[in-house]
Amino acid sequence: MHLNLLTSLPPSTKSFKAKLAYMKPLTTAAVAIIALGTMTTGAHAKMLFGGTSITGLYGDNFKLTPNLDDNTLKVMTLEHASTHTWGGVFFFVDRIQGDDYDLKNKDGDVIGTKEFKETYGELAPKLKLATFDTGLIKQVNLAGQYEFGSNGKGFSQDNYLVGVGADLNLPIPNMKYASASIYQAFNSQNNSDDQQITLTYGWEKNNFVIDGYIDYSFNSENDEIKDNIHINPQIKYNLQKVLGIDNRLEVGMEYSYWKNKFGSDETQSAPSALVKFHF
Repeated sequence: MHLNLLTSLPPSTKSFKAKLAYMKPLTTAAVAIIALGTMTTGAHAKMLFGGTSITGLYGDNFKLTPNLDDNTLKVMTLEHASTHTWGGVFFFVDRIQGDDYDLKNKDGDVIGTKEFKETYGELAPKLKLATFDTGLIKQVNLAGQYEFGSNGKGFSQDNYLVGVGADLNLPIPNMKYASASIYQAFNSQNNSDDQQITLTYGWEKNNFVIDGYIDYSFNSENDEIKDNIHINPQIKYNLQKVLGIDNRLEVGMEYSYWKNKFGSDETQSAPSALVKFHF
């Protein structure tokens, strides 16, 4: 995740970004082609798994948010994940709401307050390149990711990532899925193109679910932006059988540990209560 509110960070004095500028249209086109492929594959394509959910989160101790006195956020997330014979797609969009923050005029005087609101989303398609019957690697993919976001303070971003990934066969009982991907990221803010390694996982037994991701961003062109790691597990219990309902209803918690958040000196350790309903 490259969501970055540090819009005041200075750019590095010299980078090789200009040398890669010609690649950006190609990167954008590659991501668009993969995404388009998810909609244009013909009748021979088959969905192997698909699910859509909505999640509500309420937590505190978030860093680098405008409501500095409280740092409490409420988040509503719409999420979709599906795998197909050709690959797969993952998409989510967050609607984030915080507490009031001060509005100031050009002289720095407080002239009112405003509730913090933000939208952030990711579209991550993958295209299958090869499959393997045995071994640790189950499938190799061409991976793309589009990150977008904006908030009420005037910040916006559009980041494009392209790379390769692998679906993994981990020798862990009840492991539902695991993957590892490496990307080149072309970020819209602060001359901050970098690389990213992303790990995802999902485990389930007796209605207990542990899933989430780890993002490690490193080698930024902007020397002011530090390498950072974001570890974001969810621990949940599925109430579907207990309640006798047709859809999964999970309750639990999410924990966000983010060392050097957005490449800054801040480290976030933020727990959130969670409710997730699957359509």
